[in-house]
Amino acid sequence: MSESIEPKRRWGLLAAVVVVGVAADQITKYLVEIHLRGRGLVRVIDGFFEFRYARNPGAFFSLGAELDPSIRRVVFVVASLAATVLIGRLYARAERSQVALRWALMLLLAGALGNLVDRVLWGEVIDFVHMYWRGVFDWATFNVADALIVFGLGLLVVDLFRSREGNGEASPGPTTEGST
Repeated sequence: MSESIEPKRRWGLLAAVVVVGVAADQITKYLVEIHLRGRGLVRVIDGFFEFRYARNPGAFFSLGAELDPSIRRVVFVVASLAATVLIGRLYARAERSQVALRWALMLLLAGALGNLVDRVLWGEVIDFVHMYWRGVFDWATFNVADALIVFGLGLLVVDLFRSREGNGEASPGPTTEGST
């Protein structure tokens, strides 16, 4: 009986995380569209953090923005759909013990779908969060979906290191062999 409950909980959790993530992304973009478009930037923490309305036709750091718009939209929508299928397959194959991997995949899927909605509707993504530090650090403007993707990638790295340690593949520590 518990074997049939676990998959239901697993897929239910995936659905909940994706719905909440996509909703948070789309609601914030809607609010930004209403309150920030045409307003310029709004400093939240001077010298570090501001809201800035931007439309990004490309991918991460505007990669692919120079492509013809009709081609770009198709490429990014197809890539997002392929990523969605891949993430779903990886999630289905993830073992119960791979908690970090499962959370990473849920966050990646929510982020990918959040930006996919924008690409389907507008052909580009709405970005609005800008972080910088006094001319030393200037990060690309991003959105909630992008943040979900970054956190998901971070958890993938955590899972990678944990799985390497579990397989005995981590670099060995100092040994006492041969010491006197």
